[in-house]
Amino acid sequence: MLRLMRAICGSAVLLLSVGAGSAQNLVIGTKLELNTLDPHFFSAFPTQSSHQSLFDALVWLDKDLKQHPALATEWKVLDDTTWEFKLRRGVKFHDGSDFDADDVIATFKRVPNVPNSPNSFSQFMRSVKEIVKVDSHTLHMKTDAPNPNLSHDLSSVFIISKKYAEATTQDFNSGSAVVGTGPYRLAEWKNGERLVLQRFDGHWGGKAPWAQVTERILAKDSARVAALLSDEVDVIDLVPSADLPRIKSDPRFKIYSGAAAVIHYIALDSARDDSPFIAAKDGSKFAKNPLRDARVRKALSLAINRDGITKRLMEGAAIPAAQLLPSSFDGTSQTLKPDPFDLDRAKALLREAGWGDGFKIMLHATGDRYPKDSDIAQAIGQTWTRLGLTVEVQALPGSIFFSRASKQEFSAFIAQYGTSEASQALRALVASWNPEKGFGTANRTRHSNPEFDALFSRAVVTMDLNQRRTLLAQASEMAMREQAVIPVFFPTWEFAAKNNVVVEVRADRRANAMMMTPRK
Repeated sequence: MLRLMRAICGSAVLLLSVGAGSAQNLVIGTKLELNTLDPHFFSAFPTQSSHQSLFDALVWLDKDLKQHPALATEWKVLDDTTWEFKLRRGVKFHDGSDFDADDVIATFKRVPNVPNSPNSFSQFMRSVKEIVKVDSHTLHMKTDAPNPNLSHDLSSVFIISKKYAEATTQDFNSGSAVVGTGPYRLAEWKNGERLVLQRFDGHWGGKAPWAQVTERILAKDSARVAALLSDEVDVIDLVPSADLPRIKSDPRFKIYSGAAAVIHYIALDSARDDSPFIAAKDGSKFAKNPLRDARVRKALSLAINRDGITKRLMEGAAIPAAQLLPSSFDGTSQTLKPDPFDLDRAKALLREAGWGDGFKIMLHATGDRYPKDSDIAQAIGQTWTRLGLTVEVQALPGSIFFSRASKQEFSAFIAQYGTSEASQALRALVASWNPEKGFGTANRTRHSNPEFDALFSRAVVTMDLNQRRTLLAQASEMAMREQAVIPVFFPTWEFAAKNNVVVEVRADRRANAMMMTPRK
């Protein structure tokens, strides 16, 4: 295990005035914009990626999102609602204090109570109703219902020292409370610019291979590429597809690529009759929203040229999607296939549903969040026009887009959702909105199907692994039959690195020192 962790913990970046890293230092140019050092404020790609270097969780997920021991050395199910976790001994925090069960308990009490937090971390602990300290390194966690996914959920909850259980988000952002057990300690953070890390030689997994790491935030694609080519950074993430041929042909660099556990999808307002951006072609309002009919939603899916988008627009950096997670992941359907581009069948479905004359619709998207996000929206709008609709596409800054989407201000929008397990996207995007149960947390259209909810609710409390797989696959198939959302594609992540750095691409959205090692 220690050998494995030494391999995993090998990466970082140093920002030097004369250029990129030496043999002991690494500079990463990343698009991920870290906006807080509080590990429990908001669960998102940038925070989880950077915090992974500073903090550890009980359970660690490898590049294929399979579970391994971290601060917990082992865990087992004692009964359907009781789990036992054995904690690792000899672990030190960055300030030299010892890690034990009290730190875990203090962390879990803090997570749902961080002031002004969206509380997105609560979804990972919502089922835990009681934590019993058996001894200094043994915990029993009792859940309010069977939760076969508990150990996986806890891989997203970073453990802090009990000394800082009362610390505010401002305390973390100032750096004073950033005391973890991770392979690196905080050296400097400047919001929107850089995160600098120093190796923590007392890490339980052994010394990380980099003495210092700098994550430079370079949100613009052109800036990341220019920094790599000019020797300012050692590694960049999200390589623009247009720049891949040039970088591949340069002997100084190597491209690393892998499929992502992220779905690029379209959400449709199927829950209400009066939808804000649906109208007749003359602008008059309908008595009933056409998107409420599953045949209309399926027609819109069939009128998307996924092959054209993934091969031409994304230049091969994406895979057409049939469901919310690639079928290689445990618990997904093995029978679903991406909808073909079939305008004739789509038009027939519209006629069958009584909408053969078409209607007017606006498709909203981000213009600064994902690779070619506005171009993809325009491409989909063009093929929907060929379906007989009057389509307008509007791309917005991400900060505005997500606020409006969360207020149900759109009729149709495009977004991405990252996940690491088959039930997560179904729970967030498809299940009926229910904050108490933690369902529908990203269901911004309030789509609801009681039949799906009943099936999914059975799946997530089924402790038998094979039965759970079957139920989750059936839930995915039901969601796609009714076209609860429209899956478009799974993006692939491309990293470009100097020849002296090896990158292990992860299925989740990460760009950190844990993924990178010096080439031997």
